[in-house]
Amino acid sequence: MTTETQHRKKDPIRLHRQLLESAALIAGRDGIAALSLNAVAREAGVSKGGLLYHFPNKQALIFALFTRLLDIMEQAIGELMAADNITHGRFTRAYLRYLSNPALTGTHESRQLMVLSLAMPDEPVLRKCWRDWMLGHLARGDALDNGPTGTLVRYAADGIWLSELTEGRTMSREHRQSLVNNLTKMTLPT
Repeated sequence: MTTETQHRKKDPIRLHRQLLESAALIAGRDGIAALSLNAVAREAGVSKGGLLYHFPNKQALIFALFTRLLDIMEQAIGELMAADNITHGRFTRAYLRYLSNPALTGTHESRQLMVLSLAMPDEPVLRKCWRDWMLGHLARGDALDNGPTGTLVRYAADGIWLSELTEGRTMSREHRQSLVNNLTKMTLPT
């Protein structure tokens, strides 16, 4: 029995996480195009067969990585919603707060989300995963979350986040904060 087989049998959950961490590292550092099964296996220090035991193909690996990032995002947005005592527009406001948090820009998590978001046009499974996540929140949301104003605020949050990741900061800190404040006001009851 090889060391890898012994390792996998002892703790398959840990190996699964290690493989996802390796995939996340490659995707964040080198982009989705560099995310091959061989590269992930090499980064994780396992054979390709060891990787295939957990993920049968690249799409399954990408899906698992995206799902993992959505879980992180879900937890953060859930915490923001729980801390918000104003029910009107709560999901949209939490989504805006999450994506417009300056601490998120430049993080490994944010870079991975960007890489996977940019891969969505070519990966129908990712589009479906994102769509299902968003529709689930909207189904539980209110009139603002499901109306034009909520959509506008969320798209603006996406734009702020993505532009900072792709272009760097293009507006002053004050300008950015004013924009976020105005978007937040749009989500509050009148």
